[in-house]
Amino acid sequence: MKIKIYSLVFLFTFGPVLAYAQDNSAPVRYEEHQVKAAFLYNFIKFTEWPEGKIAESNTFTIGILGEDQLGYAFDSVKDKPVKDKRLIIKNLGKFHKSFPQDDAGKLEFANYIEQLRKCHVLFICNSEHENYKAIIDAVKGHGVLTVGETADFLDFNGIITFIPGTEKIVFEVNQKVCEQEGLKISSQVLRLARKVITDKNPDENK
Repeated sequence: MKIKIYSLVFLFTFGPVLAYAQDNSAPVRYEEHQVKAAFLYNFIKFTEWPEGKIAESNTFTIGILGEDQLGYAFDSVKDKPVKDKRLIIKNLGKFHKSFPQDDAGKLEFANYIEQLRKCHVLFICNSEHENYKAIIDAVKGHGVLTVGETADFLDFNGIITFIPGTEKIVFEVNQKVCEQEGLKISSQVLRLARKVITDKNPDENK
């Protein structure tokens, strides 16, 4: 079964009801990422960033970290207008934990981390599982909406994760970390989440 791609209005009016095949074939993986791209586009529409974060340029940036080389699946949302800005996609490849330890290498590493921090959304593919902690620590405190695609992503203080192995596109939200980053996700999105983690009740949807 291939992914069924419905309109964005359908996605956020009737909830995440997109079925997709559960195998590892490249075409299906591509279509799965197309649907996730549509969700990320809507996450941007329904999220508020600190003024200092969005005033820096006339664009919103989705950075993609991982080995999957499926960033082209995001072409459907590339350059689309969102909140009076243009959406750009940056394919960042595999996460680099470090660079050569000479002065030039240290400067290059600092510039690399700054590139991650400037993203508004950072989509972290499941191939980066071993680097979750390092990635999220690197962007902590910089208003980056981190989005993963494994069941344990929120355990590493990620903000949103798509749950694998389900018949529908399902996501969960770590509202506690979201607030710590100065972000505000609309209740319209939170109502669609399977679970919302908060200070008061980690198992209760808000």
